[in-house]
Amino acid sequence: MADAGSTSRSNATRLLPVLVVACLVVLVFWRLGGAPLLEPDEGRYTEIPREMLATGEFVTPHLDGVLYFEKPPLHYWLTAAAIKALGLSAFAARLWSAIFGLAGVALAYVLGAAMGGRRAGAVGAVALGTSPLWVGLARLATLDMTVTFFLTATLACFWFAHRAPAEGPQAPAVPRRLWWYGMFAAAALSVLAKGLIGIAIPGAVVFFYLWATRQWRVLAAVPWLTGVPLFLSVAAPWHLLAAARTPDFAWFYFVHEHLLRFATGEAQRQEPVWFFLAIVGLGCVPWSGLFPAAALLVEWRRLRASLAERREVAFLVIWAVFIVAFFSISRSKLIPYVLPALPPLAVLVGLAVERARGGGIAAPRAASWGLVAGGGLTAVWGIALVWAGVGKIDRLGLGGVVSPGLLGPGIVVIAAAALVAASGFGRSWERRLLALFAAGACLCAAIGGVVPLVGRERSSAALAARLRPQLRPDDLVFSYGCFPESLPVYLDRTVGVAAFEGELAFGIAHLAPNERRRRFPNAEEFRGIWDSGRRVFAVAERRSWSQQLTEGGITHARLLWQGEGLALLSNEVSTSGR
Repeated sequence: MADAGSTSRSNATRLLPVLVVACLVVLVFWRLGGAPLLEPDEGRYTEIPREMLATGEFVTPHLDGVLYFEKPPLHYWLTAAAIKALGLSAFAARLWSAIFGLAGVALAYVLGAAMGGRRAGAVGAVALGTSPLWVGLARLATLDMTVTFFLTATLACFWFAHRAPAEGPQAPAVPRRLWWYGMFAAAALSVLAKGLIGIAIPGAVVFFYLWATRQWRVLAAVPWLTGVPLFLSVAAPWHLLAAARTPDFAWFYFVHEHLLRFATGEAQRQEPVWFFLAIVGLGCVPWSGLFPAAALLVEWRRLRASLAERREVAFLVIWAVFIVAFFSISRSKLIPYVLPALPPLAVLVGLAVERARGGGIAAPRAASWGLVAGGGLTAVWGIALVWAGVGKIDRLGLGGVVSPGLLGPGIVVIAAAALVAASGFGRSWERRLLALFAAGACLCAAIGGVVPLVGRERSSAALAARLRPQLRPDDLVFSYGCFPESLPVYLDRTVGVAAFEGELAFGIAHLAPNERRRRFPNAEEFRGIWDSGRRVFAVAERRSWSQQLTEGGITHARLLWQGEGLALLSNEVSTSGR
């Protein structure tokens, strides 16, 4: 009987990793295309690949038919391939973010296992794969998960390359030179995914790591003479072609989109300096409660010596701290910018758990209280979900309406938070990790349920569904005073934009005057189009369309439909005969 029980436990142990991986896959892919594309990012990063396929122009990105050079094209190309294979849908648009999200979890496991053993790698991977910020962005059609994966791959390749023996009986299965080439290739793909941060961030992390650990000799082992040409062969051709086709590309792309966006408030995305600390703390719950225990992996009183002795900890700490600090001093802040800091933080959590399991003094105590703190932070999310579920958050369009789809998950998250907090007073790390995993998975699943509700206000899917059956080939469609970037996706055509430029300004400036007046008229020019006798549909913000049209001199408009965020109007007084 004892043997039978032992065999049963052994089978359960082998099955557990499979179940965990299956859960992570479900969290990322479950109903991936179920929510509408959100404004503005998902609309933008789906429309550009759609136009690439429609026009056959894959070198010069276009958004709504005009030049758009804010970001390089790697993610556009990948999304275009997904749309070509699967059709134009939210699932196809989000596919690569989901793939790179899971691939990033795999990288965290490989890196953690190399630094602290398989258990540390597994904990790091699970911590990353059940962090709501990571899962949430893996389920959205943006560039951020793509660039984060390649930045992580760049630094992981550096770690394996500089630690691997060059030759001899201890040489690894993967030759050291291949790791170096992987680093150069991944850095080039990072640049193609989101610009110069693809080399600025890895370069700075490596520099500070080598300085802290006094390993400048590592630079002599890098195959610069062959690695740099490899990097340039991948990263340079698109930049050269784009510059050759558009003379002012270099100024807009390198100066305006990189230097000015970082150093000035021109992008109007200013937040306090502590913004990303709060985002990381809340975005990684319940695991962020273990960050203090991870911090104790470094002996801060003898910082330089401690980093030199524990190089894996030095590398991860410098990696995470630099990214948070770099974007914290930027004058332009958006939540996804800090995403590349999450993989090293997750691996640090794995190392901290492994140390706490092994005994010691400070680390187990910090881990115990960290679990209590992590439970408390998780409860904050649960309370927010319950508050929304009882109709107290008007922003979700649920004012006064009870939503069981939020109320139930919120209660589950609060219960899971209590389980995490209670585990801090226990001694079994298996139960603690199970509680953390369960709370993280419940929270990620619950937050995923919020996205369709947000889409009621921040998507044009419902409006487009109302408009499409009425459209005739010669009808004109304009947005007025705004640009819902998912609208061209759902209509499968470009639209005019009146009395608004926004991020289209650079592309609009490159149009011929007649084309500019026809597709991007100001308020006065649009009034002439509205009164031209052709049937015109206008999409405007629900809260301000009447005032905007009145200020633009338009005295007649028929309201056809309005949703949570947008309104659909027509210049036809009557719809009879359609």
